[in-house]
Amino acid sequence: MRDQYAGDVSDLLKFGFLRALAGIDRTLGVAWYYAPGDDGGPDGRHLEWRDEAAWRHVDADLHAGLSTLPTRSIAALEQAAIWPNGALFHREPMPPRAERNVWGKRKREALDAADIVFLDPDNGVGAGSPKHATFAEVRLLRKPGRAVVFITFPSKGKKHDEQLHQLHERLRAETGASEIATLRTNVSVPRGDGSAYVVQRQRWFTVVDYSAELIARAQAFVLAVSTVPRVRARLDV
Repeated sequence: MRDQYAGDVSDLLKFGFLRALAGIDRTLGVAWYYAPGDDGGPDGRHLEWRDEAAWRHVDADLHAGLSTLPTRSIAALEQAAIWPNGALFHREPMPPRAERNVWGKRKREALDAADIVFLDPDNGVGAGSPKHATFAEVRLLRKPGRAVVFITFPSKGKKHDEQLHQLHERLRAETGASEIATLRTNVSVPRGDGSAYVVQRQRWFTVVDYSAELIARAQAFVLAVSTVPRVRARLDV
């Protein structure tokens, strides 16, 4: 996660989902996988949601909190009035590969009291690059009574159903988890400022070690967010 992404439509989706999962009775922990500096990419520019009334109906408090960020930064996100009480954060920058195991243990300690832990790497779970979380880190963060959630991005090379099946199977093999669900979202955003053409932005949110209550909350979020124009959502359990 980079400062330049803060407050983008992806944040609206992921924080809305996390708020829905946590409710008022779960402690949320956020592992940012923080990458300081601007990477020069185009991501993070989609703020059209601020003028879409339907987003306010989904979660008015989240809409207000993200709309009024004083700066676009992770530090500002942490201070925003959008988090469940007692939310925990790990913002230590991504380390060199040789230091990653120790960094991961510090992350686990910082988020130890969380009932739901969210991993927010740039490119989802995969190879141990600075842009990915690893399956080993998901395994490290598992513990009884906790759900681990992470963002991932489907590729264009394979059918999405096939990619999802492979992701769930690998999670079972590498982490030992059996209860795995993924929220698939697709938001149409303008190709450029003022453009009448749109492009699809697909973001998946996988929940490892879900409970029946979390699935019910996820399904309620799907119904709510599906009322927003140009947004599609689907929960695969």
